[in-house]
Amino acid sequence: RRMYKNIALLSGMWGLGLGAAFVQISSSAFCLIDNGYGTVSSAPLGLIMLLSSPCAVVVPRLANGMGERKVFVLASALGVAGSLVQMAGTMVFREHGSAAQLAMILAGASVQGFTYASSNNLRFAVARFSPPEFLPTATALVLFGGVVSSLFGPLLSNVTRYMIPGADYAGNFLQIALLYFLFGVLAKLTDFEEPVGKRSKGEGDEVDRALGMLLDDSDYRRMEEEEDDNDEYIECLSYNIMALYMSQVPLPLDALGYTPNQGTLVITAHMLGMFVPGLVSGRIIGRVGIWTGTCAGFLVSILGGGVMLVNDSLALFFVGMTLVGVGWNLSFVGPSALVSTIYTPKERADVLGFNDGLMLLTIGIFALTGSQIYKAINSWRVFIYTLIGISALSAFAAVAVGFGTARRGRLKVNAAGDRTREGDAADAADSIDHSEASLEGSLEHITQAVNK
Repeated sequence: RRMYKNIALLSGMWGLGLGAAFVQISSSAFCLIDNGYGTVSSAPLGLIMLLSSPCAVVVPRLANGMGERKVFVLASALGVAGSLVQMAGTMVFREHGSAAQLAMILAGASVQGFTYASSNNLRFAVARFSPPEFLPTATALVLFGGVVSSLFGPLLSNVTRYMIPGADYAGNFLQIALLYFLFGVLAKLTDFEEPVGKRSKGEGDEVDRALGMLLDDSDYRRMEEEEDDNDEYIECLSYNIMALYMSQVPLPLDALGYTPNQGTLVITAHMLGMFVPGLVSGRIIGRVGIWTGTCAGFLVSILGGGVMLVNDSLALFFVGMTLVGVGWNLSFVGPSALVSTIYTPKERADVLGFNDGLMLLTIGIFALTGSQIYKAINSWRVFIYTLIGISALSAFAAVAVGFGTARRGRLKVNAAGDRTREGDAADAADSIDHSEASLEGSLEHITQAVNK
C-alpha cells in the first residue's frame, strides 16, 4: 500500500511539473510569435533545458545531502518565482514587440531550469519505492501522471490565456505558478527517505546493501559497462526527437493560419500520446524486452511524422503528433528504467546526474536553436523528413544494442554453465579421492588384522 501511495504521489508530481513545463512551451512560444519574436519562439524552452543540464548534475547530489523532499520543495519555489516574473512582464510591458517583455519572459524561464531538472529526476526516484521486477511498470505509471498535465496544462491554458483583461498570456503564467505550487505540496506528502547523514542507524541500509551486493557482481558490472552508454545515448535521441517536434510545431501551425488555441489542442493531443500509454507500456516492455520496445517506439514516431506529410489538415496534425507522443513513451520508458537499476547506491548521484545532464544539454541546444534551424530550412516537410531519418537511425541503433545485449547474455549464461560444470567435476573428483582414501584405509586396516 505504501508503494502504490508513493508511486501515485510521484506520478502526480511528474504530471504537475511536466504540465507546467508544457504550458510554458505553448504559452511562451505563441506569446513571442504574437509579439513579433517568432525567430526566437523556442528560446524559453531552450533556456529551461540548457540551464537544467548543469542542474541535473547537482540535483542528485543535493538530494543525497539535504534530502529529496527539500530539493523538490526548492524546485517548486523556484518554479513559482520564475513564472510570476513572466506574468509580471506580460502585465507591465503590454506594447507589441516590447524588448522588456521578451527579457522578462526569458529571465523567468531561466529560473525554471532547476525545477525542470528536478521534475525529470522523478522517474528515477520511483526506484526507491519499487522492487526491481516491478520497476518498468512503476516507471510507466509515474509517466502516466502526464495525463494530469494534459488536463491541467495546455488544455486549461486555453481558458486562462485571456483571463486577465489587456494582458494576453498573463493568465497562462499564473497557471504555471499554481501548478508548481501544487507540485511542492505533493512533495511534502511523499515518503522520501532522509538523507544518508540523517538516517537513524540501519534505516534504508537494507535496500542499499541489497542493491550494492547485486550490482557489485563482477559479471554484471562487465555487462553493465558495455551497456550504460547505450542507454543514455538512446534516451537522448528519444527525448530530442520528441522535443524537436513539440517545440517547433507552433511555427507551421501559425503559418497555416491556425489559432493559438488550436495549436494548444495539438500539443495536448501530443501529450496524451506521450503519457496515456503509461497504463500498458511497462507491461508491454516487460514482455517484449526493453530494446524491442524501444525500437518499436522509434518506428511509431516515424509513422507519426509520415502522417503529417500527407497534408496540412489540423486532423492530421492531431494524429501525427499523438503518434509521436506514443513513440516517445515506448522508446523512453525502457532505457529510463534500465538506468535506474544498473548502478550501485554509491554511484547513483553521479550517474543519474550525468545521464540527465547530457540529455537536457542536447535538448537545450536543439530547442534554443530549433526556431533558427526551422526558419533556415523554411519547410515543415523537410523538417519532418530530417526527424524521420534520425528516428530510423535510432531504431537501427536500438536493434543493434538489443542483439548485443542478447549475445552478452548468452555468453554470460554459457560462462555460468561452464563454472557450474567445473564445480561439479571438482566435487566429483573430491568424492572419488575421498572414496579411494577410505578404501585404502580399510585395506590397510584389514592387512594389519591379518598380520596379527
